[in-house]
Order: sequence, then structure tokens, then C-alpha cells
Amino acid sequence: MPQDFSSCHRFDDFSAVFAATRTQPRGKAFLTAGSHILTYGQAEDLTARLCGFFAEKGLRRGDRAVILSHDDIAAVTLFLSCLRFGLTAVIINPEASQEEQENLIKAARARALFADKAFLSPISSSDMVILPISPGSGHKKPGFLAKKTDRQVFPQQIYNFEPAKDLPVIPLDTVAYILFTSGTTSRPKGVEITHGNLLAQMKTFVRHYGYDARSSLLNILPLHHTDGLTQGPVVAFTAGCNVHRPFRFSMNKLQNIIDSVYKYKISHFIAVPAMLQLLDALDAGANDAFKTPDFKFVISTAGFLDPHLWERFEARFGVMVVNVYGLTETVCEALYCGPTPETRRPGSIGKPVDTECRIVGEDGRDLPDGQTGELWLKGPHIMKGYFEMPQETAEVLSPDGWLRTGDLCRRDADGFYYIAGRKKNVIIVGGMNIYPEDVASVLRRLPGILDAAVWGETDPTWGETVTAAVMPQKGVLLDPDKLGAAFLEHAALQMLPRQIHVVDELPRGPAGKVIIRDLREKIAAKSTTPVRASATTHDDLPSRIIATAARSFKCPPDVLSLESTAETTKGWNSLAHIEFLLALEKEFAIKIEPRDILSVRSLGDALRLIQGKTKKAA
Repeated sequence: MPQDFSSCHRFDDFSAVFAATRTQPRGKAFLTAGSHILTYGQAEDLTARLCGFFAEKGLRRGDRAVILSHDDIAAVTLFLSCLRFGLTAVIINPEASQEEQENLIKAARARALFADKAFLSPISSSDMVILPISPGSGHKKPGFLAKKTDRQVFPQQIYNFEPAKDLPVIPLDTVAYILFTSGTTSRPKGVEITHGNLLAQMKTFVRHYGYDARSSLLNILPLHHTDGLTQGPVVAFTAGCNVHRPFRFSMNKLQNIIDSVYKYKISHFIAVPAMLQLLDALDAGANDAFKTPDFKFVISTAGFLDPHLWERFEARFGVMVVNVYGLTETVCEALYCGPTPETRRPGSIGKPVDTECRIVGEDGRDLPDGQTGELWLKGPHIMKGYFEMPQETAEVLSPDGWLRTGDLCRRDADGFYYIAGRKKNVIIVGGMNIYPEDVASVLRRLPGILDAAVWGETDPTWGETVTAAVMPQKGVLLDPDKLGAAFLEHAALQMLPRQIHVVDELPRGPAGKVIIRDLREKIAAKSTTPVRASATTHDDLPSRIIATAARSFKCPPDVLSLESTAETTKGWNSLAHIEFLLALEKEFAIKIEPRDILSVRSLGDALRLIQGKTKKAA
């Protein structure tokens, strides 16, 4: 009989976790990604062989290994192998620009690089151990007639190595992984999480959520973010259950989420608030989406969950939403609103679990219930520090282990916590952390821009969106299309500001710091000009739609046609899709209904939608 992993709180290290997984049926699915399945037997074999590969290549415990791949099964297998061997994994966003990738690899001082073949030539180094990955190539042992070139990539190459045996137990203070907050600055900040930190979080997850070998998780969040990694493949492996990543999230995949709940007998769906907002836009036929015998609850993570959306979602779908609070610096989560009755109070972030909390005033003293101060956390899952940044570490981590979160919070008389705002100037867009200084740094490097300021604007769907103001160099007229394209040469799409305003100067205080409040007031008074293309140069509907799409997707109009879709248009992501529809609403003086969100899959669909609405209005 396979082991009941619900007793994982007795695991002392990850060697015990790997030993326990070997009791699972070899053919049991561990990870589903797209059309591929990684079984527990394959995971055991590949991780053991990878450890043999690491040893033969001269890698040692504590060496840093970068994982850079579009292939989720490859990335997860390599991460687990690093965990088993004692390497420190550094997972990088495969959608990041080449410059960001190079910055992060350099910042990590990586000893090894495991990357898709397409990434290798511009970023690899001769003194690194290189393992090429061929995304989507399958994860089975190559046949006798396989081409020689096919045997030189992961995973086929790994079958040339014998499985490692008698691996030593990895000390709990060994750094398991580093997640960098950004790669656009000269000194990216990398969060160091130890084996002990990670194991402590896994124990909390399994016990608090009731995960066991029968659980089935749906998590399509990115693996280079802690919510996608730790609350997905890592906890599934620890609990001995399966995790499903059947597709990458996009507007066109909302119905696929519903279908996946049934197809994979999902018990837990891990999501960000923006996903819940978009699911709530589905028509009434989706109301029974989560009413299956297997489903238990939704976990909302990585951002503020609006209480109205929370209440509406639970009432409509008849399912509990567990709201959680955490940071990359806490592995993933620290406070939980649900699923247990004693931690649940909708509208709050619940109560700490396996964590100590303090609400601290400006004078460093603890504040009484009802007063707002900075939230401090302490527990076994608090990070080791920022990689090779002792000063930055000391600023947030006290000598006795208290983490200053930078978030403003209050506690009520019953012990429930409520987030009031942030001291840190971080923008959370659909669960993804965007740092204003990183965006501003990219903008200042673009031709024609003298200076820039960046902040977040509240958004009902995404929580926040990135907004910027730029000062052009004297005599320069900024071209919005070229500005967006130039920005994406240096940074990932999610960092691209959705609104950029041209100003003659940036208001500053005595110390020279830009006063965002004054800048926003200046914009509200319409003393600035938003950087955007003219509404249209033609009166016909297709041209106006294409011009509107170009502004929303930050791309030149001449690359668009009525056949353009999200799959063929760079910049047409879920956030831009909503902005496009809102822009159409304003451009054509029509009302976009929630059901319209899913009907527009191409610019041709947008044309038909507008024709239908204007015809009805007439």
C-alpha cells in the first residue's frame, strides 16, 4: 500500500520525502503539464540519474544552478533533483528579456545552467556546466534508433548516467533555491530559502489544507514565482498527490479551467484574485463549475482579494475561497483565512499559522488591537536573507529573526488580521510583484527619455496596473509604438506600463524624491498628455479597431489585422485584453458586458461585437 503522506509533519528532511515517494505506485501521475505526464516512477528515476550527472560533472552541494525553460516537466524535475542533491536552484522567467536573463545568471554566480536550447547560445558560459533542454520533446527513455542529436538534450542525455546511490542527507541550513525579484537592475535582489524553510512551509501546507495522496491540485501560476512553485509541484510531491498544469493561463483558457476541474477531479484550485475576477465574468452556465464530489476549496494567493468579489464568488459558485497572505521571503504563506473555522473571517487575511505576528509602530513598539502598524513575522519559514546583500537583509530581518514585511496591518480583538496598505512601493498586478524602480530604470534607458517615475493604480480586475510618467529630452517627441517596443527589448511584458504620461517636469520634495501624490494630481488636472497613438486616421470600423488594439497591446498598427488573435499578437495578454475591451467601450460609446469578454478571440470578433451593439443602438 502507498504511504499516507498526510503524516509528512514527521519528515525531518527532504531525503525522507524522496524515500516516501518511492512507496507510491510507479505509474501514478505526479505532474501533468500540457499533453505530458510525469509519473512518480519517472520522477524517481530521473532525479536519481540527474544526481549522478551532477556528481560526474563535479557539481557540489551549495553550487547554484539556473533553470530556464518553457517546459514545466523539465523545470520541475530539475528543481527536485537540485533539492535531492543539495544544489541551489535559481528559476528564471523564460519570458524575460535576454538582458534580464543575463543579469540574473551573472547575479547568481551560477555554476550550472539548465536551459532550453534556444536560450543557450547568447547566455551560456564556457566555465558553466550546461544541460540543454528540448521543450516538449517528451520525458521517456530514447529508443535504440533515436538520433544522436536527440540524445544530447534533457532528459534523453540523462539516461547515459547511472542513478546516484546513498546520497547524503542535506543539512537544513543549505539554501534550496533563490528567487530573484527582478532582473532589470544592476543588483537584482535574490531571496534565499533554505531546506529547513521550505520543509517547514510544506508541513504547514499539508496539515492546514488537509493534503494527502488522494488530493489533486490545479495550479497554473508561473514556476518562477513562489506561488506556482511551492504551492504546486513541491507541495504535491511532499504530500504524494498529483498537480496539474494543463495550460498557461490566458483569457481564452477560462473555460479550460472549468473543464480541468472535472477532467482531473481537482480537489484544490490555487489562483490569484485576477483569475477569480475573470471566472466571475463567465455566463451562468459555469455556476456549477466547482460542484464536483472531489472539490474542496479555492486558495486565493499573491494579492489583495476584494471582499465584494470574495463574497460574490462564494455565493455564485457555492464554494469556499481561502484567502492567504505571504511573501517570497516567507517561502509562500504565513496567515490563512480558512479553511478551518477558527481562522476564517471573510474580508480578513485570517490568522497566523506556524507563525508569530506583531503589529509595530514607527517607534518600534507593539501596537494594541485596532491600531494600524507594520506587520512583522517570525517563524521557521522566514528566509535566510537576500543573496550576497547583507545590508538589504539587515534592513528587513532583525538579529532575532523578525521579518519586517513593509505591509501595514491591524488586528481586531478576536485576533484576525487586516491588510491596510503597503509601506513598500511594490505594485501587484494579478499576483505578480512589479517594482517601480525597476520599471523606471528601464524607461530612463530608452532613447529620448530624460527621467521617469512609476507607480501603481488601483484596478478592479488586476488589483493594480503599472502607470508611468516620463520627461522627454529637450526637443524630443516620443513615439508610443517605438517606446513600447523598445521597453520590451529590456524587460518582460508584465512590466510594461499600461499608461505612460509625458510631463515637462517631475515634482520633487526637498530631498529630490519624486512626489507621486503631486504627480498624480497633475495628471488628473489634465496638464499631461498620455503617450498613445491617435484614435484613428480612418473613419472605417476596422481601422479604428486596429488603432485601439495597437494602443492596448503596445504594438505598431501595421502588424495587426482582423485575423489577429492573442496567440499571434505579442502584448495581447489577459491584462491587455481587458484594457482593449474597455478602450473599445470608450471609443465606440458602447457597453461591454461580462459575457462579451470571452466572445472576443480575434480583432474580427471585436468588429462583429461592435457592429452588433451599434446596430442595436440604432
